[in-house]
Amino acid sequence: MKFSYTILYVKDVTHAIAFYERAFGLKQRFIDEGKQYAEMDTGGTALAFATNEFANSNLP
Repeated sequence: MKFSYTILYVKDVTHAIAFYERAFGLKQRFIDEGKQYAEMDTGGTALAFATNEFANSNLP
């Protein structure tokens, strides 16, 4: 078994990315054009951020 992702739901993806870059030295791996979803380069497991609105649009 491989643990691939942890997704944190946040109000503002770009602010979350900036915080994790400053606080932990992580680098952004991906961000979608609408800035609703992003991933940080953390090695084997991706740390991802998604807006609350993005999450709500994907849940029933």
